[in-house]
Amino acid sequence: MQSDISPSRRWLLPAAFAWSIVVTLISVIAIGPVEALRPLYGLADPRVGPAGFGAFVAHAILCGDDSRRRWVLRIGLLLEIIRFLVVVKLGVATDSAILSIGYGFFAAALGDFLIHREWRRAALTALVPLGMTNAAFGLSAVVRRLTPLTYDGALYALDAALKIPLSKMLGIAFAKLAPLAAISLISYALLPGAIAAGLGYEQYNLERGKARGVGVNLLLAYAVSGTLASLLYLLCPGTGPSHIFRDAFPSALPDPGILPLNLAAFAPLSPRNAMPSLHFAWAVMLWRNVKGARPSLRRGAAAFACLTALATVGSGEHYVIDLIAAVPFLVALEALTAHRVIPFTRRIGPIALGVTFYGLWIVIARNGQLMIPYLYDNTALARVLAVATLVLPSAVALRHSDIAQKINAGE
Repeated sequence: MQSDISPSRRWLLPAAFAWSIVVTLISVIAIGPVEALRPLYGLADPRVGPAGFGAFVAHAILCGDDSRRRWVLRIGLLLEIIRFLVVVKLGVATDSAILSIGYGFFAAALGDFLIHREWRRAALTALVPLGMTNAAFGLSAVVRRLTPLTYDGALYALDAALKIPLSKMLGIAFAKLAPLAAISLISYALLPGAIAAGLGYEQYNLERGKARGVGVNLLLAYAVSGTLASLLYLLCPGTGPSHIFRDAFPSALPDPGILPLNLAAFAPLSPRNAMPSLHFAWAVMLWRNVKGARPSLRRGAAAFACLTALATVGSGEHYVIDLIAAVPFLVALEALTAHRVIPFTRRIGPIALGVTFYGLWIVIARNGQLMIPYLYDNTALARVLAVATLVLPSAVALRHSDIAQKINAGE
């Protein structure tokens, strides 16, 4: 039964880990060890730190020995205190030092698995932190260099066509409600850690032969989603309203009619991460991966997804249309990377509808001069398209029963 729901994990985990090592070596050769490994030895990267804390959580999930858990916690806490004092002494801002918490816990967790020669668990623990180390050099940097021009004008106009100024309202709310902004942005920053913890939770359930989630293989999804999203960002590059409007966001946003709807140089140095919002897609995927778990875990994952959604829009990192397009992207991604107990006949509907609706928004954005003025003048049509994008792919998305029934039947 375990082998049925684990799609060739014997080779998938080593392959994913080996690829991360290869990317690291390439970055060392291309830009030198000092720059390539700075996120690791700098001890204050806001992506590596949270990913490391997620690896610590994964250790707590996977390790069956309470004594080992306690030692890892104590050593991790000691290392984290030392790290914090060192980086602050070296001039790192206090808020950056706090938001990069996790290095010490990661070292303790990884060290414990290595000492006990649990190699696969060690590889799983190191996978996401290593991936975050490579993030600045990896595909995101390549995409930015290949797309000096973006479709930000079209994406901004698509938001405006809905005639519901969510970006402005949430941006102002973040400015006025500091606690809401803080907890949302912390959730946004913690996504690498949540992914690492989610991979550990998935492995824990697979080892027990228990059905959790909707059938998606998180490890496979993690391995392919970044590359897939990067390719899509080449099709429709964009940044976000806070990048192109800067201080004008959120209270002084311009009329969309003054912006070009074709490719233009809006924010050449900003990351290309607009449509779809991979942050939002992954937060929702993690929530869906705990279907069937205890209620407190499901509620916590749902809250994390909601706060991530607020942060993506309220911070100006994404347009609302990025989140709308993320839904069909997620539906198709889950079906493509599902465990092999999910038959292809069950996957074809989510894949077809997901690709169709995501592709629709790509076509609209890339042909903004022709299509967006019509949508702007026909608000009802724009809203119908947005609602259909959210509802129809979701209606055929994978369900917990898809995998639970297989496991309960002993297949």
